[in-house]
Amino acid sequence: MVYLLDRKMETTATEAQDAPPPTPVAEVPPRPPAIQSEWVKRFLHILIEPRAYLTALYLLIAFPLGVTYFAFLVAGAVTGAVLSAVLVGILILVAVMVAAWGFALLERDLAIWLLGAKIAPLSLPNLEVVSTWEMLGRHLRQATTWRSLAYLLVKLPFGVFATAITVALLGPPIAGILVPTTRLLAEGPTPYTFSTLIFPGVFSVLGLALALHILGLIGRAWGRFASDMLGVGVAERQVWEARRRAEAADRSRRELIMNVSHELRTPIASIQAHVDSLLLPESVRPDAEETDRRLKVTSAETRRLADLIEDLLMLARADTDDIKVTIREVEVGPIVEQVALAIQPLARDERKVTVNYEVASTAVWALADPDRLTQVLTNLVRNAVNYTPEGGVVSIRVPAAGGAHVQIAVSDTGVGISPADLEHIFERFYRADSSRSRNTGGFGLGLSIARELVEAMGGSMSATSQVGLGSTFWISLRRADPH
Repeated sequence: MVYLLDRKMETTATEAQDAPPPTPVAEVPPRPPAIQSEWVKRFLHILIEPRAYLTALYLLIAFPLGVTYFAFLVAGAVTGAVLSAVLVGILILVAVMVAAWGFALLERDLAIWLLGAKIAPLSLPNLEVVSTWEMLGRHLRQATTWRSLAYLLVKLPFGVFATAITVALLGPPIAGILVPTTRLLAEGPTPYTFSTLIFPGVFSVLGLALALHILGLIGRAWGRFASDMLGVGVAERQVWEARRRAEAADRSRRELIMNVSHELRTPIASIQAHVDSLLLPESVRPDAEETDRRLKVTSAETRRLADLIEDLLMLARADTDDIKVTIREVEVGPIVEQVALAIQPLARDERKVTVNYEVASTAVWALADPDRLTQVLTNLVRNAVNYTPEGGVVSIRVPAAGGAHVQIAVSDTGVGISPADLEHIFERFYRADSSRSRNTGGFGLGLSIARELVEAMGGSMSATSQVGLGSTFWISLRRADPH
């Protein structure tokens, strides 16, 4: 017996030695004082936030508004339904729908202003002019109309809850703050009045902060509900946007056909007239010198037609997002120099215009397609030369200023562009009377194409001008860092 007891004690001792040590219980470290103070600041900061009191105001007036909506809509709908057999009932129902739409607009504005909700428009603009009855029919077919009507009816039970809980939460804290303050002002500073500022005054301030937090949660939840019920849905906006783009494309296509037909008429008529004159009988055919002149005119008009066709193909690719650009890091200075040197002789000999360029001493690199950038600069410089009188100057400048973008300026000392024309200068087939005359031989597509190419390279294009002093066209491209 003693032997067995000794063996059991030895076994227990051995197991105790082999057992792993007990895992210590992790103690939760106390929250640092800085975190505690930050939490207190966030909790009390709501006391000075205007949005908190605007939300409380919205919840406080929710009940009277809900009663107004419900009483008017239900009474009007019942009256209109009873009298629907006569014209008066139909007019009452129409008036109820119009009033409901007005109430929904009011509620949307209140939710945006007081709750800070982000709500889409109640309806989308009509793309064409329709009659009043057609507009009413579309209004009744919109899902937003019936969602907003349901919102107005739900506003009554929500108003009962919102106004009641607002009064219940804000009443005691406000009373606990106003009563001691009023007593202190009335009785003067005494130990009793000062003690009431601590209790219940301090606790009332904490209660007011807690109440504003709770009301803020209710207001945010109702604001999300208002956003869903009082705004046009995402699907409706997408359908409307697709329809708008389709109609804009169709209108653009019709305008393009009209403009192209108008532009083709003049060169084709000129070519036809000159060719017909060369096909006259030999006895009345122009002499060799006149024939040579007419052949040169025919050749020039043919090139104009070829340029127009190329421009139209470029615009068609732009409309289908099919402009192909190879964007890489390019040094802007050599491209500017190449364009300036290529146009200088022609500008000097034919127009008596000086073309110069100014490039920063340090290399300026941009993200662009070098061929497309050359095309854009050539177009801009040629336009500037055409609209600059004899003795004028056209300059290309590349400032060395830093930043995320590279700026290229093409300036001239020409006739300038009026502010009214400057707004439309990048539109297709647009010509201002003073600065974009037909006498220059263009079709009004060059600037539009230039802007399309610059935007395809991820840049932007703009223009500034003063009448009589000249114009400046700015190209902005993303800056590159080859190093």
